Amino acid sequence: MPLRRCEGCGIPRKLSERYVWPGNGVILARNDPEMRMVIFEADYYAYVWSELERRLGVNVADAMIRGQQAATLDYLRNHILYGWRIYVVRHLPTRLLFEATMREMPLLGLCRMELLSFSRRRYIVLKVISPFDIISIAWGVKGLLEYATGRRSELSWRKEGEDYILTVMLMPREGPEDAVDREAVELIREAKRELCLGGDLMPPGEERGDNCPSCGLPLALAELEWVEEEGVIRRRDSGRRYIFTTGHILTGVIRGLERKLGMDIDPLVLQISKEFHMRDLRGINIRTRHGAYRSAARYLMAGGFGKVLEFSYGEGHLEMSIANPFYIPRLVGRIAGLFEYLEGEEAEINHRMLDAQTLRLELKTI
Repeated sequence: MPLRRCEGCGIPRKLSERYVWPGNGVILARNDPEMRMVIFEADYYAYVWSELERRLGVNVADAMIRGQQAATLDYLRNHILYGWRIYVVRHLPTRLLFEATMREMPLLGLCRMELLSFSRRRYIVLKVISPFDIISIAWGVKGLLEYATGRRSELSWRKEGEDYILTVMLMPREGPEDAVDREAVELIREAKRELCLGGDLMPPGEERGDNCPSCGLPLALAELEWVEEEGVIRRRDSGRRYIFTTGHILTGVIRGLERKLGMDIDPLVLQISKEFHMRDLRGINIRTRHGAYRSAARYLMAGGFGKVLEFSYGEGHLEMSIANPFYIPRLVGRIAGLFEYLEGEEAEINHRMLDAQTLRLELKTI
């Protein structure tokens, strides 16, 4: 079923029906006000996981997979199987659940799926078109099938051209009632509370940005194009791919790694995020600092990273205050990467919370 579009801005209607942009720099799910959503570059996950593995010398894939399965379960319970649906899921055709899930994928920019073959008690075979990250997609599908059937499964996939053929085979015996790692589920829940500042978000002020008069979504989102036949979201000007995703997977996985390793990983995530965005900006001609920082503030607001309350800058320095900041190492790394790219020099980075809701960031060249 094609995505219905807003007549005013062309953005998919489901975004305004299922999610809320209150105007305070956050995106929240209507069915789960603790679920904070963000829009960011599709290849960021793969980059940060690989860099953490390389620099820490540990296997991050296991923590990422556990986090993905836990987040999939959380998303199912709050977006697809909410209310009465959760009590009857194992009595309904599993195919219906997969069809509902497949319809979600292009909206989030994660991929497009086609059901190739299915047997309720044996297996499911899917064609996955343009996945943003095949590991995340594959383990999400595995978790979905196990949750729907109450049985363990085995997962495999192969690449065919630019697409993937994904097969999940059900095991003969039933698994435990909750096959998802309980520690991973708790980490996801803690991450949700962390990103929502414990429910103490700064409320919207008078300045809420430019919104579509028809659907109410930020007009900045019209800079993105939802390409349904590919299952992707792209910037209209550059073709850069983005995803619309829950913010707590990244945070939950990081907190799990910190617990396992007994160390603070946030400074490393900040550095990796800064390097990612500097690489992303390479070759882009930015005319003025003012235009760059105003554009960044507009993106942070529409993308769910926080609301820039004020900023000041000059040669070699930038000061910025941000309400309702998203995961701080990710946010600060993004802005620091832009600053260092503009200045052409390494920066001294200082940030602190002025209060429970406001981040103060100060950057200056070394």
